[in-house]
Amino acid sequence: MPCPLFSGLSAAGIFELLRSGRYPLFVGAGEAMSSIFGPVPSRRLGRSLGIDVIPPKTCSFDCIYCESGPTTRLSIITENFVDPSQVLAELRAFLSLRPNAADVLTFSGAGEPTLYSGLGELIAAIKKDYPELPLVVLTNGSLLWDPEVRRRLLKADRVVPSMDAVTAPVFLTVNRPHPSLDLEQIIEGIRAFRQDYKGQLHIETALVSGVNDTPEELSALARAMESIRPDKIELNTVVRPPACTGIMGLSQARMKWAASFFSSLSTEIVGVFESHEHDFGEEQIGLRILETVERRPCTITELAASLGVPEKRVEQESQKLQEQRKLRKLRFDGKLFLCPP
Repeated sequence: MPCPLFSGLSAAGIFELLRSGRYPLFVGAGEAMSSIFGPVPSRRLGRSLGIDVIPPKTCSFDCIYCESGPTTRLSIITENFVDPSQVLAELRAFLSLRPNAADVLTFSGAGEPTLYSGLGELIAAIKKDYPELPLVVLTNGSLLWDPEVRRRLLKADRVVPSMDAVTAPVFLTVNRPHPSLDLEQIIEGIRAFRQDYKGQLHIETALVSGVNDTPEELSALARAMESIRPDKIELNTVVRPPACTGIMGLSQARMKWAASFFSSLSTEIVGVFESHEHDFGEEQIGLRILETVERRPCTITELAASLGVPEKRVEQESQKLQEQRKLRKLRFDGKLFLCPP
């Protein structure tokens, strides 16, 4: 869906509008949002400038652990949700103003990016304009059985499909897929993509306590991974407030134990975000906070690191937003997160 804020504007026009200070690039919950968001603090990627081309929350899965909340539109139909040229114009405008703000460009957000039919065109255009910036696609991998979807991803520097389960009962429990999706077809799609793709293929496995962390499921996952031979396995767990109550992550010790099942492959336990010093100038921090937590809950420390401002400033601004009922705090796993109301 087009962003009214930039409707009808060229890249130069967007740049002038932003430079004038009359409109923020990032807007709060309930208002029109840019396809470009962040940078957000990523435990895997550092300062990740997000590219979100899917209306929230449109996805082919409704994962119980999802930090973006429950899926409101379960779909496997690819659509042209936004004009690729508009997204590219927004990206150019941001990077013109903040050329050193991001370590990586990442297709992610509150939905499944491979549902976007313009993905291949947009990836090719971004790599042409910004070859020096790594371009990553985070996907649940559910549509890689489709040759056209695989083709759209070929020019990305890194593709990270998910694989949380390889037995049907666990898959249905943890991922809650669209009813037309078939687990074996999904796995074969990831395997086929491995054969076509020349970039870095990482597979992410999100482990949920008591659901997909049994020796039987981990052994089955390891066998499937060995047949695909990804460049790396990223073991993740629940560290932010999830879509479903009662869902918990694994302890560090349990994660190390789980990693032992994948000893024949390059495996990484996803760590914590590391702060980078940078300057975002005089942008309205409150709007940046709202825009970031709209897509993923964050701690004050993570927001301060991502926005490049002191934690005290984030605390002050978040308190104002809470008083305005635009933000709430939620404690999960011993940490305090800032979340949408």
